[in-house]
Amino acid sequence: MIQLLQQDLKWEQRQRLTLLEATVFWSGSVSTSALMDNFGISRVQASKDLTLYQTICPDNIRYDKFLKRYVIEATFKPAFMEWTTREFLQVLKVQRVGTRGAVLTLINNLPTVEIVESIFRQIDRAVLQTVNQAIVTGKEIRVCYQSMARPEPTELQLSPHALVFDGLRWHMRAFSRTHNEFRDFVIARVLSAEFIGVTDINSSNDLAWQQFVTVRIGPHPGLSDSQKAAIEFDYAMENGVLEHKVRAAVASYFLKAMRIGPDDKEREAVVQQIILLNRNELKDYLLF
Repeated sequence: MIQLLQQDLKWEQRQRLTLLEATVFWSGSVSTSALMDNFGISRVQASKDLTLYQTICPDNIRYDKFLKRYVIEATFKPAFMEWTTREFLQVLKVQRVGTRGAVLTLINNLPTVEIVESIFRQIDRAVLQTVNQAIVTGKEIRVCYQSMARPEPTELQLSPHALVFDGLRWHMRAFSRTHNEFRDFVIARVLSAEFIGVTDINSSNDLAWQQFVTVRIGPHPGLSDSQKAAIEFDYAMENGVLEHKVRAAVASYFLKAMRIGPDDKEREAVVQQIILLNRNELKDYLLF
């Protein structure tokens, strides 16, 4: 029945229903305004999409009169989305760089392109769902966390307020009631997660997250003048300096992504190529 109904859908309808389904699964609910804002459609059209989705998937969502939005049912089964954490996190990465909607490229005579990406770190779908819903709804969660600093998992009480991608791994930025401070936690190392209740933590108190710092990068001093000029052009430096503003909480991740560590000046110049120029200014925020 579901497959027969799906065959009759237009491409635009399928896109909207996929977003609807993904939103309600990962966030726990969806509203007509979400469809209106993302696709520029009228309230009438958004309501039609929600009705159509309920027709195709009658056991997935229900309307909550108190919340005035559609919420996920315990019997939810995906009909449009891939239902993987990779799919959801890829959407977050695309949205972060400002790309909206599906893009279909119709260009002939393209060159051969090979993109090298790191292996995707496996994340438990239920864990990511719980973490994301906790962020969206302001909930506190209890997690079983396997730190690399301890041989055995430990139980933590966290109030997450943001997700962070460092180029290799996904983290959650959260207040740890266990540690009594804001910290980053690798989501792949969360073995289980469950809701405790509504959090009383205000993310505006996460000063390292709210504060932005400027990272200043320059060519390695061991390079020749000609090599320095090439590096300056490569990174679009001005007067030998690249300035990049980041949240203080993620400064270390940015530097690691740029392959800059604590020994950048000591490493071979032609291998390191770039160094951090204002390490003293950032020392309170660096994890290495």
